[in-house]
Amino acid sequence: MKDFELTILGSNSALPAYGRFPTSQILRYDNELMLIDCGEGTQMRMSHYKIKRNKISVIFISHHHGDHLYGLPGVITSMNHSGRVLPLKVIGPKGIKKYLDVVFEIGEIHLNFDFSVIEIDNDALSIIYENDNIIVKSFPVYHRIPTYGYKFYEKQRPLNIRKECISQYNLSIEEIKLLKSGSNVEREEVTIKFEDCTIGHNSLRTYAYCADSIVNDSLIPIVEGSDLLYFETTYMHDLQVQARERGHATSVEAATLAKKAKVKKLITGHYSSRYKDVQPLVDEAKAVFDNVIMGYDGVVVSL
Repeated sequence: MKDFELTILGSNSALPAYGRFPTSQILRYDNELMLIDCGEGTQMRMSHYKIKRNKISVIFISHHHGDHLYGLPGVITSMNHSGRVLPLKVIGPKGIKKYLDVVFEIGEIHLNFDFSVIEIDNDALSIIYENDNIIVKSFPVYHRIPTYGYKFYEKQRPLNIRKECISQYNLSIEEIKLLKSGSNVEREEVTIKFEDCTIGHNSLRTYAYCADSIVNDSLIPIVEGSDLLYFETTYMHDLQVQARERGHATSVEAATLAKKAKVKKLITGHYSSRYKDVQPLVDEAKAVFDNVIMGYDGVVVSL
């Protein structure tokens, strides 16, 4: 099984405070790095946690508020200075290309590597990125401006046939191909299950990232069953009214969503700068949902 892990680079909300930087995360699958949001200080955190920025293949931006975006030009131009040659893709809401075009034009920035931007404007769960190992789908969440969450799906690794099954069932070449594709072989007298005849059919892992958003039950079928769910916990529940007015969630609301969606783990984050100690937010969430991880700068979670 290949490594699949999340590193929190920044866990605070609008302002850096108490040693916490604004939102940014690195999702690593094997040797590929994907950057999720890019608040101020992201490249400083990359240096702190020894993240090799030139291994980042794609950057996902959830929305255009500064605490998720203002570190992006610096990260991209730093890649240029460090001799990057591999292509880079940025994916985000409509307007992200205009933002970067203006910054690059004013700064007379000329990149030495292939660079592309994909703007998304979907109103339902839709595939927006795919490579040999991962499929990524975006979906709208509920904030004050257009904002997207992302769900990362591990792809099934190729299955290998068990040699003893070839002779046991007298499998034809076409039947072997069918079993290796993850499909059963149907015969008149018996069903030959691919799980019994193949090696490598691991349970596929998923990570759901919900950026700034209020909790809405329409998100349940999207994040349902995820191995790891990140959902913002900006406020404690006594500030529920303020949270909703500002397009944010409380720790109790995020935990309630995690419980309803039957995810395996919930990771918290996007803490308001009013909280020097965020343990009470985590405790509130744990009172509702058992498996809560405190998202904090430097925390690494394996899926």
